[in-house]
Amino acid sequence: MKSAKLILILFFIFCGIDALAAEKLDNIIMYGDNFVVSAKEPNGWKGDRTNASVNQENLVFYRNGENVQNARTVIRILIANKTDENTIEDLKYDMESYRKQYPKVQFKDIAVKHPEYKTYSKLFYLSNSFYEYVTYLNPGMNCRYIISVSMNLQNTEASTDDMKAYACLIESIEALK
Repeated sequence: MKSAKLILILFFIFCGIDALAAEKLDNIIMYGDNFVVSAKEPNGWKGDRTNASVNQENLVFYRNGENVQNARTVIRILIANKTDENTIEDLKYDMESYRKQYPKVQFKDIAVKHPEYKTYSKLFYLSNSFYEYVTYLNPGMNCRYIISVSMNLQNTEASTDDMKAYACLIESIEALK
């Protein structure tokens, strides 16, 4: 009787592990010397490592049926070494860099969050020119890196579907190392 209970318990443990492994299979893994990060493709979007590396990014996303050259919306992930825990300063630095390059650039808060990590987000834009949604994720003191997610559109703001894909992608990101 005890062996039957043990077999049943082991069955549920291993089924649970298999279910968890199957759930993780739809994530894309990005890795480097000091990081391993996963992200899930938003529905209707494709993750592309090959074209990401051309611009020293870790991963780019665009809609199924498009490519990085003709995509209306491109989402990029970049993992960078962290110098401190003051991630808001990294975002402010980017804002100042944009201000120097585009003196009329404007900034607006955007509402995207990660369920576990500190999140800092802004929209950088020049009306009718470009719209760059920028989010920094800080996975915490145990991680030696920050994660930057940006969504770029030319001439128009993000649609509701664009923002949904962007938010879902940010929520799916997981620092594994």
